[in-house]
Amino acid sequence: MSTLVTTNIKNPSSGTNNIELETNGDVTATGDVTATGDVTASNVSDSVGNVRTPRWTAISTATTISNEGVYYCTGAPTVTLGSPAVGTVMTIYNNNNSAMTLNRGSGTIAFMRIGGDNNTTNKTSVTLGGNSTTTVTIFNTNFAVVTGTDVT
Repeated sequence: MSTLVTTNIKNPSSGTNNIELETNGDVTATGDVTATGDVTASNVSDSVGNVRTPRWTAISTATTISNEGVYYCTGAPTVTLGSPAVGTVMTIYNNNNSAMTLNRGSGTIAFMRIGGDNNTTNKTSVTLGGNSTTTVTIFNTNFAVVTGTDVT
């Protein structure tokens, strides 16, 4: 039986390690990774966490959000959209009896529309009702649609 040692595969143009085979069997890759064929892994992560697990974040104070995922708000009177990427989907649950405000912020989102109300009014903020669930979908670099159980 052979012994696994740490092995580094260097990028020929930069001289930096791009792939490291660790002694514990882990593989670490830096930069873009393209794979052909089947890849099996128990944990695939990016800078936010495991990409197979929906991001879940508890919010208890006013905050700005930009990442996809689920936001559980227990005391946040105001949530502001930062600069989410096109295609980002965020779900916000207002776990309060009173309403909270969702602002478009000063990032890339120029306006929001409430989905399902047959109205094309552009809004800079919307109200999320108490104990409500809301989904925010970013459709292009400056436009979001907000849908939910009690959005005004």
